[in-house]
Amino acid sequence: MARRTSFKLPGFTTWVENIKNTVSQEAAAQIVDDLKQVGPYWSGDFESAWVVKAGKTRINATREPSGEAPRTPRNQQITPVQIPKPVGRKSVEYTIGNEMVYRDVAMDLDPGRRRITNPWGKDPAVPAQNPTAPQDWYRTYVEGGNLRLTLQQSTNRAAKDPKIRGFKGKYS
Repeated sequence: MARRTSFKLPGFTTWVENIKNTVSQEAAAQIVDDLKQVGPYWSGDFESAWVVKAGKTRINATREPSGEAPRTPRNQQITPVQIPKPVGRKSVEYTIGNEMVYRDVAMDLDPGRRRITNPWGKDPAVPAQNPTAPQDWYRTYVEGGNLRLTLQQSTNRAAKDPKIRGFKGKYS
């Protein structure tokens, strides 16, 4: 009967954790950017309310609309989101969510599309209704393959990161 021998690869576990954390950070940043690009953009409140938190945590709907006048798509300003850095060698998980009180309506999670009337009057540059995102944009992103594509692209980008590109363990 053959004898089983085991061997250790010092540093391998740390390297694998670095890969997972780099992919997680890259994916979280790209997913939020995608959601900001395809989601509704009226005054910028909803777009700026996307957050990423470390761990499996609840993101509460606590932000109220600012009441700013709407911006046309020509002057949209996508705000960057902060991705928490991993602490130590432990694997990091991220929760992505939106803090606006009307997020379920904006993400079409509340049944039926609601028409939002322009409260700022008859400005020809701003439509009377808010067609800044197509119907079911969020479900289309998540279930239509764009989320999967973003995860694949993030994994490919992370694989090119020099700190995780090749395993350089200590052999004894």
